[in-house]
Amino acid sequence: MPTILLIAGAAVLAYGQYQEGKAAEQQGKAEAAWHQYNAEIARREKTAEEEATRSKVTQQRREAKAFESRQRSLIGASGVNIEGSPLLLAEDTAEQFKIQEADIITKGRRRASAFESQSILDVSKASAAKARGAAAKRAGVTRAIGTGLLGGAQAAKPTPTQTV
Repeated sequence: MPTILLIAGAAVLAYGQYQEGKAAEQQGKAEAAWHQYNAEIARREKTAEEEATRSKVTQQRREAKAFESRQRSLIGASGVNIEGSPLLLAEDTAEQFKIQEADIITKGRRRASAFESQSILDVSKASAAKARGAAAKRAGVTRAIGTGLLGGAQAAKPTPTQTV
């Protein structure tokens, strides 16, 4: 009777260890899926940021063109030739708009780059979670096999009351 209990106990323990490994694997898969989802969101945000930046640059260029046209019209209407100070003012205005455009582009690229970096990080986290889950499953199987073998060996060992 004690031998049967020893074998049954080892089998139950081995099964529990195996199930624990399977559960850890499923948890790793779920975590990986979550990180993949986050990576996809970050990729979409990157694309949206790039589109928004292009739109802002287009809008800024339109505004610059309209402002520069009004500036030239006002200079022309005042009867002043577009040379000297008025020319320097127009050149400075154009330069300021170019600086604003470059600033819009730089900020947009930084935000898009941050989303891309987040996406790469999330993909790495997903890969690590899958690997952890697979390793936990293998460890559970190995523990289960070890427990089964140990239980079998203990059950086969003669007890002091048994004769050989």
